[in-house]
Amino acid sequence: MTSDEMKALVRRHIEQGFNRADWTVCESTLADDYTARYGAEGRANVGRDHYVRVCKMLRRSFPDVAISIEDQIVEGDRIVNRYVERGTLTGEPFLGIAPAGQRYQKPGTTVYRVAGGRLAESWGVEDTLGWFRQLGKYTD
Repeated sequence: MTSDEMKALVRRHIEQGFNRADWTVCESTLADDYTARYGAEGRANVGRDHYVRVCKMLRRSFPDVAISIEDQIVEGDRIVNRYVERGTLTGEPFLGIAPAGQRYQKPGTTVYRVAGGRLAESWGVEDTLGWFRQLGKYTD
């Protein structure tokens, strides 16, 4: 794939899939054995189905959740995506946090590996502590 095609793949996955809750788009952009690694430990969540389940859970708590892509950089079979995720806790309680209209903005960066025209693997880092503080989970 060209750099522009890789950027378009990630944009389609996020803007048409995740942001619009069109899970068929997410399923078509992710490899069957898609592996996502997040956090300091880099724990792996394996499989496209697991990814979609987590996204659906997030959307049940944050019905307006959306990701804004800030930068994309391509090198070989990798694409770096810097973004800001925003949402409002108005749905179901989230990890024990009661919904009270808390808004959040969470910056993050994900590196994707592309293979066979799909997203095959990713490594991501997000400001989870800042996110939980905005939701009222932790205070200074």
